[in-house]
Amino acid sequence: MPEMPEERSGLVVLRVAEVAQFQEKILRAILNGDIKDVIVTPQQIVFGTQILLRNSNIAGNIKLMIDNEVPRRNQREARIKAANTMNALQRVSSTAAKVEGELKPTDYEELANLYRLVRVELNSLYDLLAPKEKEKYYGYFVAVTEYEKKIAEGVYNPDLDGVLKFDYAK
Repeated sequence: MPEMPEERSGLVVLRVAEVAQFQEKILRAILNGDIKDVIVTPQQIVFGTQILLRNSNIAGNIKLMIDNEVPRRNQREARIKAANTMNALQRVSSTAAKVEGELKPTDYEELANLYRLVRVELNSLYDLLAPKEKEKYYGYFVAVTEYEKKIAEGVYNPDLDGVLKFDYAK
């Protein structure tokens, strides 16, 4: 049986913060009229948040990161930020679930503010890592982002670009 891949908890934290930033930007762009003819439904928010929570295992990855990589002196603060993050993510879902019909401008603003809170808490949680850990996870983040950019642009070639690797120890 193949070995399980190593958890990249800090990378997951950064990626979920990136998703929260993207969601916030879209909601604000719709609210401000920068994006026309786009409707986000409450069900999309609820379903998307459930998928994000499940696929990222953000709660488990945050716990793993705090227990194993956050310096002991920062762990209490990290646990508070973790709880704030998870509460905000749950509030995104519960806020959207309460909306009957289409989202109103006040709903867009409230949801965007909740996504901002998730992003800020996750980024500040990441900042509690030791410098060596922050550098490692940032390297992972950049590598994944470049890989995804090439795929999105249709220029990724595994024969030329190789396989995405996370071995930054060398």
